Amino acid sequence: MIVIDTNALILLIVGLINQKKIPEHKCLSIYEEQDYIDLVGIIGDINRLITLPNVLTEADNLLHGFTGEDKNSYIQVYLEIIRKTTEQYVSSLTGAEHYSFIDSGLTDSLLLQISLNNDLLITSDSRLADYAKAHGIKVYDIVESRNLRL
Repeated sequence: MIVIDTNALILLIVGLINQKKIPEHKCLSIYEEQDYIDLVGIIGDINRLITLPNVLTEADNLLHGFTGEDKNSYIQVYLEIIRKTTEQYVSSLTGAEHYSFIDSGLTDSLLLQISLNNDLLITSDSRLADYAKAHGIKVYDIVESRNLRL
């Protein structure tokens, strides 16, 4: 199973809505359509994704501003993501009491803990990626991959 963080999930959702909108979105301005294509290739099957309530909430807070037809597309894609992914819950207290909370914050601390028992962490947060790699977690860092391509 594959754990996905917030910005990677945002890239996936916006790409599913319309790949052309990727560089236009305020959270994705450094990305290109190829980053989305690479991400989809790594994921393979959306059913393999693990999300956290924290990640889903953060993504929705950052994406819920779509209007018009894009809003309808967003709602449909977001609901599909929720239906097809596995949502795992770890209490906020567990995340905050874990040593990684001090450096990483709550969501990243939870992502690190969940990732220890899964195949891959997908992130666009290079700091989180470095921290995860240092703890033996296999990581696909979208920013690193993008930089290598350029």
